[in-house]
Amino acid sequence: MGFAALRNDSGELSGIRTAFAPNRLMFRVCNYNIVMSTPVNPFGSGEEPERDLRLAEVPLQRRPMFPVWGMADLVRVLGVLFLSLFFADTSAVLIASLLPWARQDGARITLDPRVVVPAQALAYLLTVWFIVRMIRRYYGVDFFEAVHWRFPAGWLKFVIGGMFLAIVIQVLSANLPIPKQLPIEQYFRSASGAWLMAAFGTLVAPFCEELFFRGLLFPVLLRRLGMFAAVVLTSILFAFIHASQLGHAWAAVSMLFVVGVVLTLVRARTHSLAASVLVHSGYNLALFALLYVSTAGFHNFNPPAPTRAALGLQGVFACKQCAVNHPTHEMFR
Repeated sequence: MGFAALRNDSGELSGIRTAFAPNRLMFRVCNYNIVMSTPVNPFGSGEEPERDLRLAEVPLQRRPMFPVWGMADLVRVLGVLFLSLFFADTSAVLIASLLPWARQDGARITLDPRVVVPAQALAYLLTVWFIVRMIRRYYGVDFFEAVHWRFPAGWLKFVIGGMFLAIVIQVLSANLPIPKQLPIEQYFRSASGAWLMAAFGTLVAPFCEELFFRGLLFPVLLRRLGMFAAVVLTSILFAFIHASQLGHAWAAVSMLFVVGVVLTLVRARTHSLAASVLVHSGYNLALFALLYVSTAGFHNFNPPAPTRAALGLQGVFACKQCAVNHPTHEMFR
């Protein structure tokens, strides 16, 4: 009796083939058939009897390793992100400096959303391209299957859940000692800048942030440290990278930690990266919608107190302190 490993078209182990034949053993090693002969019965005629070769296939189920990447790959992704941000920011500033409107206010060119948002979007897209290429070309697996994309059938409930989370966070933050002035406000000084930030915060940032934190980082930490530590560390890092845009205010950063915990738990419970992206997008969409209403369509960024009181969110938009907290940051600055 012999054994032969059966592989499908993609080279994956799919079964074992056993062969029964007199005086020989057949098995397969590294795609080569190995045939071994056994001694012939000396008391017989010396001839091998004619028998049919019987083959039996035993199915094997081998679960692919998840994730296929490791911590070293995360370091490479961060390196690509840093280089992309540097290249995109430098190019955007140089190009914008040639425009008439930039020459009139050169000191604020690096804070203008018309410069910052396109540059950051380009850096994110370059990083996503590198991640996709790394997974497909280096590890030879499908990108969406590797990151467990798995778009949920009831996708709308995740968006609504994210919007509900935004309202809860705003109510909680209204009772916390959050500073009245935050660095994030410098990106909200015009209607055009606010619209750019809103588009970036609802369409681009959720996918890119979730891809790194819940798609790449969380599975690696989960495999190494377990569920509790992975959720906590992922959420801490998620809040930490936004700290500079929030003036390192502990109350604002703690609210982002809570948001990070919810997003990570959604990813863990649903086994779907798309689910956490939808929640993240819904969260950001609700924040920008509230900001849009409170600023009369992104035109009045200092709404009177009665407007905020009418929304039942006193203090939330006092200086946009948390209404536009994490979707419009510069990711690793």
